[in-house]
Amino acid sequence: MEDALCKLCARLDVYDAVGHVVNLDDNTTDSVCSLQSPWHSTLGDVEASSFSCALCAIIMKGWQASREMVVEQATRDAMFDPDNPPPELKEPIHRIPAYREASAIITLEVAKYPLDHEIAVSNVSSLSLLVGCRPGSGSSFDVVDPVMAELRITLVSSDVEDLDLKKIRRHTDPPVNADPLSDPSFSVMSSFLRKCENQHGSACGTPPGEDGWMPTRLLDVNPGPEGQISLREYEALESTGDKRYVALSHCWGPDGTPLTTTRGTLPLRKRGIAIRELPKTFRDAVVMMLRLGVRYLWIDSLCIVQDDAEDWAREAGQMAKVYRNAHLTLNAATSDADTEGFLRPRPIPDRVRLPPTCPSLSRGKREEHGFYLQLLPPQGRRWLDPEMDCLVGEPTSSRAWCLQERVLPRRSLHFGSRQIFWECERLRASEYGDSVAVEHKKEDGSGGGGGRLARLCRTGNNAACSVFARGSRQRDPACDEAALGYGEHAAKWADWYHGTVAEYTARCITRHTDRLPALSGLVQAVIAARQRDEEATGSGGGGASYLAGLWESGLLEGLLWCKSQPNQAPLAPTPEYVAPSWSWASVVGPVQFPVYTWYARRARWKARMADLEPLAEHIGHLLAKRDDADPYGRLIEGGYLLLKAPLLPVLSTRPRPVQAPALYSLFGQAPGRSEVADIVVQMKVGGSGKKSVWLEGGFDRLNAVEDSAKLFVAMLARLPHILEEGFIEQRFGLLLEQLGDDSRRYRRVGFIDGVMLQKSLLGAIRGHGMFTIVGFARPFQKDDLYKVERDDDLASTPLVVDAVEMEIY
Repeated sequence: MEDALCKLCARLDVYDAVGHVVNLDDNTTDSVCSLQSPWHSTLGDVEASSFSCALCAIIMKGWQASREMVVEQATRDAMFDPDNPPPELKEPIHRIPAYREASAIITLEVAKYPLDHEIAVSNVSSLSLLVGCRPGSGSSFDVVDPVMAELRITLVSSDVEDLDLKKIRRHTDPPVNADPLSDPSFSVMSSFLRKCENQHGSACGTPPGEDGWMPTRLLDVNPGPEGQISLREYEALESTGDKRYVALSHCWGPDGTPLTTTRGTLPLRKRGIAIRELPKTFRDAVVMMLRLGVRYLWIDSLCIVQDDAEDWAREAGQMAKVYRNAHLTLNAATSDADTEGFLRPRPIPDRVRLPPTCPSLSRGKREEHGFYLQLLPPQGRRWLDPEMDCLVGEPTSSRAWCLQERVLPRRSLHFGSRQIFWECERLRASEYGDSVAVEHKKEDGSGGGGGRLARLCRTGNNAACSVFARGSRQRDPACDEAALGYGEHAAKWADWYHGTVAEYTARCITRHTDRLPALSGLVQAVIAARQRDEEATGSGGGGASYLAGLWESGLLEGLLWCKSQPNQAPLAPTPEYVAPSWSWASVVGPVQFPVYTWYARRARWKARMADLEPLAEHIGHLLAKRDDADPYGRLIEGGYLLLKAPLLPVLSTRPRPVQAPALYSLFGQAPGRSEVADIVVQMKVGGSGKKSVWLEGGFDRLNAVEDSAKLFVAMLARLPHILEEGFIEQRFGLLLEQLGDDSRRYRRVGFIDGVMLQKSLLGAIRGHGMFTIVGFARPFQKDDLYKVERDDDLASTPLVVDAVEMEIY
């Protein structure tokens, strides 16, 4: 049954255009065919027709989504003054004259996107109808860029013998079905898996029992005579046969999962569990197992004895191996509780069936076959970009435990609320037909290698792009991008702190004592990768120690955390002891690491100039683990970090003025302020007198300080912001409170992040607030900014303070 279409849409020559592009050579660079049939000439005409025409309606919806991406990009690129935005910025697209007017150009094209052998699963290319609207007036500052609605062309046909249809089928994707277990949907899933098994080799495959390791327990889903599955100890598995297993990633639910294994129920689980008694998510997993033909399943709540602390710690310490060695991981992404299941009916994507007017088919066949035009999300919201995550917003993406379950597996099937996604070491693909190859390491050792886990493992070895030592200006341009916090070659430990930890702390966790155990699998994977690299290269270790969420070789970067957003609630201490105060794991709430985003957000024009300069030194640490079975998990209270750093007593703190401080003493542009700093801290400089310095910062949490007379600032890093005739001094540090009367013992209560300030009567008179930025003189020679290797060479520290040793608990 065809959808209601206007006369112009019903006569679109999509079939002719498809016939043209599928006959083009796959190596042709311009595989596009413009539609010749007449269509609406303006967006206003399309909008008027959308009330009665299904195709016009979804094109308008696609244009609106594309418009929203235009606004998002313009906001990120600072293309307009946020205090004075374009008047129609938030208006629906059909109300913006630049898009509605007659001078706007409407285009319709059928495009073929060939897929190389790394990406192609069942078809060799994809076809799309591209409907564009390019405004005839306005500039980029008006934020009226062209918009595009992309509709994937899918073929509906039961005739497998017709040669024309067979040829077209090789270039089209199957339509998405409401039932994720329908034959077309399961065919897509199985084709993902078969391609990976048959073509990706050792990059994705793990031989069962590699190195003799298997999970302690597995569920045997081969149904018994009464429709039962059973829990099996590894030693009880058959010595021969297929030992591949599938792991499940899932949300237990706000009240926990309804079915677990305890010491009391362990014998019952081994005797058998009726499939009908399983919660819906577990039943769905069993259904998938039976259809995939894999016998063994690992589910945490059933394969770990939940009330046995020793068993729990041992199994939690093996998470890296469990998910890394699984043949496949099923991610129940769409379900926020085990009672819901993940094989539920899904909403059908916005799509329209075209009238069956293919001229190459007989009249009878035309009624049996046809094209669907399926609206796709804008490109910035699809898996066309390796950095794009289409699972953001799904329930498992909000759970802390599920992060490592997402990163560790070699192969994953993600069951989203609208479609199924595939992810492995070589390919990311979706049921909608989008796919992107993941760069992999070649035989000669070149290439990035693998997906997110591989990048995470490499980040600790990237010393050439450290925020503290990126080398000279004649460096790899990729390192310049890394200075901005972007790129495959991100600065050392950026993928851990700026990527993983920042995302992890924004997720929910039921028991805060699990904050470190829920990451221990990733820690093990990173350490194992570093050890393999050291063995392969013959290089020594050093700096590989893991300290309560931080890495020794990236310690200063990891200490410089603060809350993520300015309108975010204050961070809160964990209800129970989790980690020392200097660790991000000691607080609840999203955090960020500003040293990785300083250039991108505050002084992008200086990204090639200066590096951070460390002011503190790691002397030692003491951390006692609670469970020997999980060395990177829970800790015993009392651990501390021994640092040697400049330490200044705090004289006063006050709320940060809303008005940004001005720079009067030097000509040039000052860097932006921290978005989350909300106090100004006055520190005493020197042993006597009233000399002081002011810096911006913030307390980690409400009522963080018990005795304000015992506040100190430990300086961790400086960043000179060089101008033609002088420089501005940016400082990073920790706000500490002394513990008792011991001048060596402290705890963290906040952070320092700002340029050096001074009180200014002139600034107050001019309406710029009571503080101005301090400009420091420097030796000056003509064009010396362009002759030195590093800006730091032009700006020695203006604040010389002896470093002292301190224990931070």
